[in-house]
Amino acid sequence: MTGTAVLERAFSEISSSVVFTRRPDPIPGDLRTGWRLASTVLILRRCRANTANLEQIHVLAWALRSAQGRKVIKEWFSEHRKPNDLIIRHDPSTTRTINLAVATRLAKRNENSTVSLTENGERLATLLWANKEVLAPEKEFLAILPARITQKSVSDLLEWRS
Repeated sequence: MTGTAVLERAFSEISSSVVFTRRPDPIPGDLRTGWRLASTVLILRRCRANTANLEQIHVLAWALRSAQGRKVIKEWFSEHRKPNDLIIRHDPSTTRTINLAVATRLAKRNENSTVSLTENGERLATLLWANKEVLAPEKEFLAILPARITQKSVSDLLEWRS
């Protein structure tokens, strides 16, 4: 089963209105809606209480997009910090993905400006973590990070200068 088919099946097993439409032109994986929603759900699952602020989501989404990004964040959390490596970009499409996750009831916005997984989001995260064929590099990376990534650890990363 292809990665797309696995994602389609996972989304169909939860009550969500995400529909996949095949297109004739290839789109890079990190720009695909299915990948972006799935990775956002996995990011929220790895954060404390399945909740993250926008900075946490942006930093981890940036890291998931490339091997170099994953390497930089992995080194940060393993105390091998290099100031020249920390050029993290805030991608507007990450904010749009969060909005889509909220609209499809995979996540919800909280009064304190954080985002949390809903029951549907938690079910999807469980399905994604259980399937070895889908998002393997992303899950491998998230698994080596601290057990629950805190808002403070990401704030420290963004404020670090030496």
